[in-house]
Amino acid sequence: MKPASMLIQFTIAVGTLALLASCGTPVTQADLAKRPEAHLFYPGSHMLKTRGNDEQLTEGGISLAEVIADLSVNAEADQIYSWYSSQLTAKGWTLRKSERVNGSFDLFTRGDRDLFEIGVGPEPGEYSTIFSVVPAPCATTPPTKLAFANC
Repeated sequence: MKPASMLIQFTIAVGTLALLASCGTPVTQADLAKRPEAHLFYPGSHMLKTRGNDEQLTEGGISLAEVIADLSVNAEADQIYSWYSSQLTAKGWTLRKSERVNGSFDLFTRGDRDLFEIGVGPEPGEYSTIFSVVPAPCATTPPTKLAFANC
């Protein structure tokens, strides 16, 4: 291997380690699953599926950690949104965006890193929650659209 090539690889490795060290301990899906928001479900809901991602360094930057729950319940969309709004605002969350056309959802934030989204699906009674934490270097109050992309 040529010395210049080795130097480039070494520089990339050191830069990656420095970036990771500056971010602190990455947030994991398991960390989020321990928090109450990961278990905040409309009364009578049935779990269909859970999934998520760990905060991680990618080619495009740092991706956020998230826990996603797909649920079903015998309730109208307006009832689901209203219940989440009252529950989350009572716990210090702020409604940042509410969309009812082409992808129905409510987006709440708390502090500079916490995001909680509720989306009602096309099938009656099906909805999803997404609880996520923005990587520390991307933190802003409130979290901005940068939070949804690698930073």
